[in-house]
Amino acid sequence: MFALTLSLKKYETCVGTDEPAKQVWLRGPIPCGEQADITVFRGGNEDTPIEERDKNALYFQMPEGKQFGGDSAYSGEPERVIVTMPEMKKRDIKWLGRLKARGETLHARLKNFRVLGTRFRHGTGTKDKMNQHQMATESVSLIVLYDCENGRPLFDQ
Repeated sequence: MFALTLSLKKYETCVGTDEPAKQVWLRGPIPCGEQADITVFRGGNEDTPIEERDKNALYFQMPEGKQFGGDSAYSGEPERVIVTMPEMKKRDIKWLGRLKARGETLHARLKNFRVLGTRFRHGTGTKDKMNQHQMATESVSLIVLYDCENGRPLFDQ
């Protein structure tokens, strides 16, 4: 499987290339404020020893020998993530662009529910709000997945 991963607000998502394209990974919310996408992907920054990183990160969940496609934020992981490079063939650049567009389409559908695109005002206290937000995001994600599997794919096949 080849997939796209992007950090969306405080969530990491991954879209599969299998037909029909659908979300195959969701992790979050990531509790430590603003982090670079690659830091979320790796489960820690470059200075964090690998044994101390978050083992729930996508970096540790990837099957051995598989690569994902991503935007330039992931250029620091060339063994695991393919990003657009000027020396690539035009057909490969176009294919990677279409893959990234799938991820953006998924993000747009998730944001239509206004859980990720607007201020979240439910719950009391930080921990409860994070739990409520996670539940709402996972629920919306399941609705979008159901939609993809039942006649409304991310892209026409």
